[in-house]
Amino acid sequence: MKEVSEARVVTEKSSAVKILKGLIIAFITTLVLLFVYAAVLTYTNLDESTIGPVIIAITGVSILAGSSIGAGSIKKNGILNGGIIGFVYILLIYLSSSITRK
Repeated sequence: MKEVSEARVVTEKSSAVKILKGLIIAFITTLVLLFVYAAVLTYTNLDESTIGPVIIAITGVSILAGSSIGAGSIKKNGILNGGIIGFVYILLIYLSSSITRK
């Protein structure tokens, strides 16, 4: 009986590590894409009215990349783990933007 509970703890820890890995990948993807977009805005005549839609697209791509990689290797409850990655990502973005506003 003790072996089964130890196996569950190991499985839960590995799932948490994979979720954390997905979050890190999502944030790295966001940073890279935002830097690329900032460079495009700086060195071209692209209108600034594209900022809103591009930010939404970057957020979606980042969540997709993070959830796919983070939850892709989990054999059970992959969609739930992907949803957790997306929810935590949005929550952290919301909190950081709330803190940094004037």
